[in-house]
Amino acid sequence: MFTVISRLLDGDAPAAYVNKQDSPEAQSSSAEVQDPPQATPSPQYPRRIRYVPIPGWPESTFRVPDPVPEGHIYYIRKGDYIRRGATALVERLPTGHIAKTPLPNPYDPEGEQRVRQNMEHEYDVYCFIGSSPFIPKLINWDSKSKILVLEEYANGDLETYLRNHHDADADTRRKWALQAAQALESLHVVGVIHQDITPRNLLLDKNLDLRICDFAGSSFPGHAALTGAPGSRYQSRAWDRGYIPTQADDIFSLGSVLYFIMGGEEPYSKLDEEEVERCFEKLDFPASGHLGCGTVIQDCWDGRFTTAEQVVQALVQAGETNRV
Repeated sequence: MFTVISRLLDGDAPAAYVNKQDSPEAQSSSAEVQDPPQATPSPQYPRRIRYVPIPGWPESTFRVPDPVPEGHIYYIRKGDYIRRGATALVERLPTGHIAKTPLPNPYDPEGEQRVRQNMEHEYDVYCFIGSSPFIPKLINWDSKSKILVLEEYANGDLETYLRNHHDADADTRRKWALQAAQALESLHVVGVIHQDITPRNLLLDKNLDLRICDFAGSSFPGHAALTGAPGSRYQSRAWDRGYIPTQADDIFSLGSVLYFIMGGEEPYSKLDEEEVERCFEKLDFPASGHLGCGTVIQDCWDGRFTTAEQVVQALVQAGETNRV
């Protein structure tokens, strides 16, 4: 086992599919990724995975314990911890740029390969889109380790920022609403379906301008998505395995994002995921008339828009804001 972990620390081993958590430890379920129930783990697979960072010291200073505690996976820290997603560890490098590293997991070789494929797929999406004012700039890609490096976004993701800044003014919120719609429009016009439009996948730069990120679950012409689902608050219904999301699904998700931007909380934030799913399937959406761009939000949910461009036009025509 020490040999396996040492290989992981050198960056040679593939990464594993794990559930999305922002804490150092992973549980066995996730509301973000929709897959059929998994079989009971084999005795060799721990019920809890814990990722333990080490600062890259020489072996004389630090050695991985032998035997390795059950479920512990050691990795060399590259910078300051930001969060851990379903497939990658996100860190801020000393340069300020953001590194996404596939999560190592020697307990699930097939999952490891799947996650590495997801990371490479995300890189391919960035290359396909090219330069855009609405996506982060790609700084570097390591084809061996599958590490993706993106430009820094000083104010982090929109979800975290808004939860910490309840006093964001109306003009700023309207700007974000329009920029979110414009970002989605920029993807759809080149044939990219994002499939995970949520506030956590919108980044804010030093000027509080918005960009869209996280394309591991996105599809683009000739390349189907490998995984991805935004969660019940951002879907009109649950997606069965094999379902192919469309632009309409992204637009529905955008409606929920606009609701979060203007109101500061997710749709039906006090209900559990299953209750939200039942409400949405019955076309029972939360009231939004009291919010800025409330009509646009409802039209996203009701399927009245066929393109993201129409959402942009509706925001402008409603007088909520001007193009930025």
